[in-house]
Amino acid sequence: MLLKILPILIGLWFGYFIYILQSDDDNFIRKRLRKASGKIKKRSLYDAFADILKPFSTKNIANQVSKNKIHTMLYSLGVSSSDEDVLEFENRRLFSLLIAFIFCVLYLLFSFNITSVSCVLVVCFVVYKYPEYRIQKIIEKKRKEFTRFFPDALDLLSVCVEAGLGVDGAIERVAQEFSELSKAVSSEFTRLSKDVMSGLSREDALKNMAKRIDTQDIRSFCAMLVQSEKMGTSIAQSLRVYCDSLRTRKKQRIEELVQSASAKMTIPMILFLLPALFIVILYPAVIKIMENMAG
Repeated sequence: MLLKILPILIGLWFGYFIYILQSDDDNFIRKRLRKASGKIKKRSLYDAFADILKPFSTKNIANQVSKNKIHTMLYSLGVSSSDEDVLEFENRRLFSLLIAFIFCVLYLLFSFNITSVSCVLVVCFVVYKYPEYRIQKIIEKKRKEFTRFFPDALDLLSVCVEAGLGVDGAIERVAQEFSELSKAVSSEFTRLSKDVMSGLSREDALKNMAKRIDTQDIRSFCAMLVQSEKMGTSIAQSLRVYCDSLRTRKKQRIEELVQSASAKMTIPMILFLLPALFIVILYPAVIKIMENMAG
C-alpha cells in the first residue's frame, strides 16, 4: 500500500515546490521598496536551504560558458540577468534537485533495483534541466510570435513616421496598438520606448532589443535605424524600403511552408491512409478467394 501512495506523495511535493519557485516575486524594485519600508518577509525554508546551496551554486556557474548561457536565457526572457540573478537561478535549480533527490532516496529504500536506480537518475536529470527547458520554450514561442507580427508592427511604425510622428512617439504608438494583438511585440516596443525615455541612447536601446529577440529581422531593423540616424538619411524612406523587403521575406516564408506541406503529409498518408485504403479495396477480393478455396 505504501509503495502505491509514495509516488503520489512525491508528485504532490514536487508540484508544490515548483509552485513555490515559480510564484516568488522577482521584481527587484518591489523587493527594494519592501526592504526600504521595513516590510521584510520572514526567512522561509527556501532561504535556509539557499544559504547552504550557495557554495555549490557558485561552483556550478564558475564555468564562464555555463554562466553566459544562463545570463543569455534570462536576458532573452526579459528579466533581470545580473550575476546575482544567475546565482539565484542556479540556487533554485539545485533546491528543486535536492527535494527530488530526497524523495528518490526514500523510494529506493522500498524498491532498490537497476530499473529503480535508472528511473531515479532520469528524474534527477529532468528536474535539474526542466527550468532551462521551460525558459527555452518560452523564448522560442516569443521569437515565433515576434516573427509573425513584426512585419505588421513595422508597417504601422512606417505609417506613423510618415504621418508626422517622431520615431519615439511612433514606437510608443505601436506598443499601444499591439497590446491586444501580440503581447510579445507590445512588451518589446514598450521596453524600447521606456529605455529611451529613461536616458538610454536610442542606439543602445535598439541593440539591447536585438539581443533580447535575436532574430535576423530584428537585427536588420535595428541596424537600419541606427545607420539612418548616424548618416542623417530619411527614416521614413528607410522604413518604407525595409517594410517592402520584410513583406517580401514574409511572403517567401509562407510560400516555403506551403511547398513543404506536401512533403510533410507523405509520411502520415503512408502510415494511416494507404493501409485503410488497401483494406477497403482488397477485403472483398480476399473474402471471395477464401470462399472459392473453401468450396
